Amino acid sequence: MDYASATEIARLVRTRQISAADVTEHAISRIEARNGSLNAFVYTDFEQARSRAKDLDTRISAGEDVGPLAGVPTAIKDLFNFYPGWPSTLGGIRCLRDFKLDVKSRYATKMEEAGAVVLGITNSPVLGFRGTTDNDLYGPTRNPFDLSRNSGGSSGGTSAAVADGLLPIGDGTDGGGSIRIPAAWCHVFGFQASPGRIPLAIRPNAFGAAAPFIYEGPITRTVEDAALAMSVLAGSDPADPFSLNDRLDWLGAVDQPITSLRIGFTPDFGGFPVEPAVAATIAHAVRAFEQAGAKIVPLKLDFGYTHDELSQLWCRMISQGTIAVVDSFAENGLHLEPDFPAPVMEWAQKAKNATPLDLHRDQVMRTKVYDVLNAAFSQVDLIAGPTTTCLPTPNGERGMTVGPSEIAGTPINRLIGFCPTFLTNFTGNPAASLPAGLADGLPVGLMLIGPRRDDLTVLSASAAFERVQPWADSYRIPAARPLGSQ
Repeated sequence: MDYASATEIARLVRTRQISAADVTEHAISRIEARNGSLNAFVYTDFEQARSRAKDLDTRISAGEDVGPLAGVPTAIKDLFNFYPGWPSTLGGIRCLRDFKLDVKSRYATKMEEAGAVVLGITNSPVLGFRGTTDNDLYGPTRNPFDLSRNSGGSSGGTSAAVADGLLPIGDGTDGGGSIRIPAAWCHVFGFQASPGRIPLAIRPNAFGAAAPFIYEGPITRTVEDAALAMSVLAGSDPADPFSLNDRLDWLGAVDQPITSLRIGFTPDFGGFPVEPAVAATIAHAVRAFEQAGAKIVPLKLDFGYTHDELSQLWCRMISQGTIAVVDSFAENGLHLEPDFPAPVMEWAQKAKNATPLDLHRDQVMRTKVYDVLNAAFSQVDLIAGPTTTCLPTPNGERGMTVGPSEIAGTPINRLIGFCPTFLTNFTGNPAASLPAGLADGLPVGLMLIGPRRDDLTVLSASAAFERVQPWADSYRIPAARPLGSQ
């Protein structure tokens, strides 16, 4: 059961070949044995999980259909995801260590309605403001392929837990690549659907998810499991002004051929410096689409800005949300800034000082990115390139882990400059990160981007890639990792 898929677990539980209680106990024992060295979970509630599993077994014995995720273990992310009675620190903010809301977020609600068992909360950086997972309260989440390296951020706890076989499926959120970056570094599949596919009921500003686009989505070891999760999580919600109400055949997309597709290959997304090992791995991996019947088309992107200008644009735009969070908590007597890392404070201050003209100019930059990326789809059906431009970075001092200072001799933004993922947070295009292979024993991710609202083509191509170049065997590496505490 260590690396069983969510699809297989649910089938066995529904047909009473194994109990939800046994699945839950196995997940608990694995977390207890392995999380000490991994630091993927920052909070667990095993008694609640056991009670839920027992109730599921009782209902199944009575002939009730408990849902397509019967007995599947999962977890929520410690960033704007809430569960009654559980703490929520928004990524390890110390003054929120005891903060609780009597609210159950959509991910936990929909997954439980489908029969899943939520075991706890996974690690994240403060407010998700970096492409690594580390914070002063909980420390770094270590990479299952090499414990000296980071898992990526900001859904790094979830990705590490999935790669290490603690869970078959987990919760990710994505404001700049936070589903796809850790998926790449942990060699799992991360799916970022179009805005509104999975509703986000954000308050007090319901429109905050658009600047830049913020997504929620599944992190899994198989494309089929991601499709299963999307069939549960997707749907309309009047509380989200971007919510989409069209019904898609997520599971059907997994079996669709891609023989007519043109896939545009960009090695650098228009000028992001790329480590040679990553570049070589991606150039080899993209050929799997040809074996599946698609055509690879060289694609040149020119956004009119340097990678550093684009990285700084993302930092400015996401920081508008940061000051909104700060103000919201301050109104309730909680002052978060003293517990912020220096980069979060620095960018939050810049956001506070921004003028309306500054905000307008940023949206003009964003519009140019939107126009260039979407114009490319007049030539191709999908865009492929590196999810991150470097291999997993070494862990730093507690709370201080960031990306490299330079790649291929070029200085970069250490928070997000190695992650062209944030481009789709500007534009609203669906995307995914696929396990592309290992370089020097470390995972590399291949990002796939689709036209706006064409989620199913991204999913179909991802599944075709997995059939041609399966990655399941790579999990033998984390399965064999040492378990001593770090």
